[in-house]
Amino acid sequence: MKKSFKRYSDLSKWVIYLIVTVVIYTQLNIKYWQSKDRVICWDVISYYAYLPATFIYKDLSLNFTDDYKGNHEFIFWPLKAPNGKKVIKTSMGLSILFAPFFFIGHLIALNSNYDAGGYSAPYKFMLLIGSLFYLLVGLFYLRKILLQYFQKTITAVVLLLVFFATNLHYYSTTEATMSHVYNFALIAAFIWYTAVWFREQSFTNSLILGFLSGLISITRPTNSIIAIVFIFWDVSNLNELRTRLFIFSKQWYKLIIIILVAFSVWLPQLLYWKMQTGSYFYFSYGENEKFFFSNPQIINGLLSFRKGWLIYTPIMFFAVLGIAFLRKNMKGLLVPITIFLVVNVYIIFSWWCWWYGGCFGQRSFIDSYALMALPLGAFLSWFYNSKITFWRRAIIMFSVILILHGIYQTCQYHYGAIHWDAMTYKAYKKSIGKIYPPDNFDKVIKPPDYEKAQKGIKEY
Repeated sequence: MKKSFKRYSDLSKWVIYLIVTVVIYTQLNIKYWQSKDRVICWDVISYYAYLPATFIYKDLSLNFTDDYKGNHEFIFWPLKAPNGKKVIKTSMGLSILFAPFFFIGHLIALNSNYDAGGYSAPYKFMLLIGSLFYLLVGLFYLRKILLQYFQKTITAVVLLLVFFATNLHYYSTTEATMSHVYNFALIAAFIWYTAVWFREQSFTNSLILGFLSGLISITRPTNSIIAIVFIFWDVSNLNELRTRLFIFSKQWYKLIIIILVAFSVWLPQLLYWKMQTGSYFYFSYGENEKFFFSNPQIINGLLSFRKGWLIYTPIMFFAVLGIAFLRKNMKGLLVPITIFLVVNVYIIFSWWCWWYGGCFGQRSFIDSYALMALPLGAFLSWFYNSKITFWRRAIIMFSVILILHGIYQTCQYHYGAIHWDAMTYKAYKKSIGKIYPPDNFDKVIKPPDYEKAQKGIKEY
């Protein structure tokens, strides 16, 4: 990374203003906070459960749900631990991130006619405000990162592509309280402070990195592999690796600070698991959900029409190609990004439900889009800076087409022309050019066999 920060360009700022405007306009039009079965629904029920259970019902054991006689409306989906006690399925990372907005929503509910039980409109509205806040945080840090390596035009285009040409758009609007916008923000900030830390291994920077590490891992434990980026940042050969190990040995106490701060973020979770299960470390997803590391569904996950990452987010194909373009001016990023991508793909597609249930595209990859934006920028920059005018015009047209394609597919998914978990090649082909489900759509989709998948058995 360059030692001196470049002056930020207005162009990339205007892109962020545009994205924020789109999100606000979409939210104000769909008004999901007024809906009973949106915002706090599906996975979010578990992500959010720690807050109302702790601060409204004063009972993290959730025993109050057995014979509740109060006036509040609520919904909890706990699982049972081997000892019979209720345990919230997910870790509490998102509850930590939700917390400031939950408290504001609770204050509004207490001073209005809304139900103050944690699930009425003020809570939902503030959670949506929170998702917009974290999206802004992610875009802010991503912009700072990109401007260290690329000129203003490429930075602006990459920001547009990362939002509009991917499923980040959908998960910032229609399902904004899912974990992905929050993970995107945390990882973008982590990348920035990794670069900062290697310029100055200060106590403050170590505290920040430790806090971010803790939040990333407790929000989505598999994202702990972001540590790969920290370890190999700016390492491109064996000599630089030796230098890195020397820095770590010299600054060992700063690494201890990072680890201790990350552990402190996890401490409430460990105490909760101990209270409910009798063990500090507990796999809360139960026996039916697991990883099959000996049988990862990598081809299906990348290229299937059910939920192929590169089928429904084709811009990421060019981001992957862009890794080869890092060799020229960004050699220090080639190793960390390559290793992270390989490990991330392997872990994501080793999960029993490699299509991740009802969702648009491979949503698990949204978390790492801030990292993938760097090779994408390298790919675009190589063509944009070509001396041949044709390539510059072609890359601009290419970007516009993929942005429009991303918006179009987002609309298709929103209105049902792309099914949430049962797409096939025939269904995809039949839906081309259509926003709403085509005639006889139900005859060409093929629902997955969840029971076989849970056993690691080939579905069909």
